[in-house]
This record gives sequence, structure tokens and C-alpha cells, in this order.
Amino acid sequence: MCKIYIIHIVNISDIDLNLLVFLDALVRERSVTRAAERVGITQPAMSNALKRLRRVLDDPLLVRTRRGMEPTQRALALQRPVRAALRQLESALTPEPAFDPGATRRLFTLMVTDYVASVLLPGLSARLAEVAPKATLNVLGSDAESLKAVERGEVDLVIDRFDALPEALRSRLLWQDRYVCVLRRGHPAVAGGLSLERYLALDHILITRTGVGLGQSDEALAERNLHRRITVFTRHYHLPARLVAESDLCATLPARIARAQAQHLPVVLVPPPIDLPPIDVRMVWGPVTHYDRAHRWLRGAIGDRAQRLAPFDPGPAQPV
Repeated sequence: MCKIYIIHIVNISDIDLNLLVFLDALVRERSVTRAAERVGITQPAMSNALKRLRRVLDDPLLVRTRRGMEPTQRALALQRPVRAALRQLESALTPEPAFDPGATRRLFTLMVTDYVASVLLPGLSARLAEVAPKATLNVLGSDAESLKAVERGEVDLVIDRFDALPEALRSRLLWQDRYVCVLRRGHPAVAGGLSLERYLALDHILITRTGVGLGQSDEALAERNLHRRITVFTRHYHLPARLVAESDLCATLPARIARAQAQHLPVVLVPPPIDLPPIDVRMVWGPVTHYDRAHRWLRGAIGDRAQRLAPFDPGPAQPV
């Protein structure tokens, strides 16, 4: 004779967290009234919860005996795993402790250009060594994939110049800079000031993230139906001044890095003969890390360091 077994399958969507809490209280107290008092609800509400549990689990769970209400075998079998699950949930949902930079061993990954690295990282690394000595900085170069990496949470921050940002990303302006033209000391174009005619007659170096394309100077010139000759393309901000020092090339660079390089190379800085917009350097991060406490602390540390930089000077650069 063939036996037929009917298996009651519980739909997990029918069980909410409150029902598990109520089940734990009912098995512990073995009384609807005391279980209601334990979790802080009314006795009718607990009775209703017991009815829902009986329906979902297809078991009476508590039955009346001469000694009072007693849990069924099904209820006793559920007691341990339910209590363990609730403890695990309580642990997972406990608020995070305040972030302690002095104790963290977090690896923070930044994607930056060598320009940003030169301006920001010396002061930032010194600050981290002081207040977060166990933390580690992983500094990567910024490239065309940086924004995708930060949006996916693969890196903590990207710090660079940006024409536009995806809506999902968040950003903060760290500092502004302006452009200066860098030429070798004694270059004939410098005498008497760099005129537009002399500027256009020079061979130029262009810094570009992709290795090709146009810069701010080219866009400004194009509005006047003018163009310059670019003979060197590079992604690096430190290379142009070194090339300029030993040639008749001209590089148009952010003033902060150009001034630092002029202290060690035989070059001069002069104002460009065209109006160029200021350079906005922004710190960008993604939604994945926005609320992370360690990440918020890092953003604050970087913002504080940026505020300590010399203020943006909109006036003309002077030859040095």
C-alpha cells in the first residue's frame, strides 16, 4: 500500500521579524499574557500573533495541559534556531561604534593625478601618520575609468578635474587653481611679456587624460578661430616643466604645481595671453561609501588639508 505524505512548506515572505520575536517570547514564557508583557504589546495583539504563527507554521505551538500552556514539539524544535537567529540579527543591527582613527588599520585607496598628489599628499600623509598611524594609503593614478571604479566602490576617492559627473556620485570642491605658462629661463618669447602672437608661434605641450584631444587653452583659442601647435601630448604634470627647461617648448600648467617646479628648474612662469577659466579640483566618492564612518573621517581629513593650502589667487602670475 502506498503511503502519501503531505509536507507543509512555509513561505518565508509570510514571516516577518516581529513574528519571530513573538514566537521566542511565547516559547520562553509559555503564556500569551506574559509573552505580551515581555515584548511590550497588548494581550490581544499577542493572541493575534499566535494565530498568525499557527497558520504559517501549521502547528498549534502552545497547547493547554493540566500544568498550563506547554510548547509543542514543533515549537521546542524552533526555539534554539529562532533565538540564535534573533541574537545574530541583534548583533548585526547594533549601531557601529564611533570610528577611531588611532586604531584603524583601514586601507584607503585614492585615484589622483600627479598634480593632485604633489599638492595634497605630502601634508595629508603627514597628518595620517600623526592621527591614524596604522592606516595605509594606496595611491593610484587617475584615468578614464576612475569614476566607474569609485561608483562601484572599488576605490574610496577620486580627486581630479572633472567636466561633468554622473548623478549617482557625490563631490566636494577642494581647491581652485589657475593656469600659467611655463617657459625656459631666457626664452626670447618672455622678454616684454608673452603676447598672443608669440604664444601662437610656440610649440606646446598638452596634458590630457587620454593622451589626445584639446585643452582649455585650445577651446579658448577656438572661440577666436585660432589654434596652437601641440607637439607633445602627455598624461603627466611633472614632465612638461622638465621638457621646457631644455627646449623652446611652452607648457600651460596649474600654478600650484608650476610654482613648485620653478623652485628646482630653470624656468619662468608668465600669465597666458588668453583668459582661461579657473581649475576646480574636486574630491569624488560613490553612494556605496557615502555613509561609512571611516570614509567620512577620511573625507574630512582631506577637506581640512585642502583648506590649509594657500588661497586661490585670481591675479596674474609673475615671472620668477
